[in-house]
Amino acid sequence: MSLFRTLAYLSPLAIGFGLAAALALTTGKPPKRRALAAGAVPGGILLLLLFASFAASPAQWLRLVPLLLSFALLVAGLYLVCESLKAPREVSQIVAGLVVCFLVSTVFWMGPLIRASADAGASGEAVFSRITLAMGVNPYFTMAYSIFDDDLLHLPYFYRTDLAGFQYDLPRWPATSAGYAVTGLVLGAVAVTLRRVKKT
Repeated sequence: MSLFRTLAYLSPLAIGFGLAAALALTTGKPPKRRALAAGAVPGGILLLLLFASFAASPAQWLRLVPLLLSFALLVAGLYLVCESLKAPREVSQIVAGLVVCFLVSTVFWMGPLIRASADAGASGEAVFSRITLAMGVNPYFTMAYSIFDDDLLHLPYFYRTDLAGFQYDLPRWPATSAGYAVTGLVLGAVAVTLRRVKKT
């Protein structure tokens, strides 16, 4: 695996944890300073990925940009909602980190549930939609199938999830990016609304 691809697969965790940490460290600081600190995390990671992509495929980097920026927007929105609910910065950071872990691990924890539901007689359509959802919200699987053309479910490590034999729709980075962005914007709007309500 190339350095570029390795760094790309590590980037959702780096952005998720790094962005939450940047917001936690700038608690109480002016909004512009917080925005600069938070934006420096995905910006720096994308710059590193850009340099690494010159030895691999710059075209793939272009598709990574909206996916990772929208993922960062989702994490920021979640953190700000927690903060608006008066949660301590440590709690907000932990919640954001847990959601990041939740999203990157969907296939692992949903796999046994999907397999059990199939064994219990769930319809093919239900199994199809669950596997598709598990991969569609996961940044790793979205990268793999729609940017890098890696068939993860058939690799030995992921084959143990026992999902490769079912039908599913492949994730697409535009749809996943849009989902992250919309969710992040909604969470951001909720955070702003909560702050305004508490000021009145």
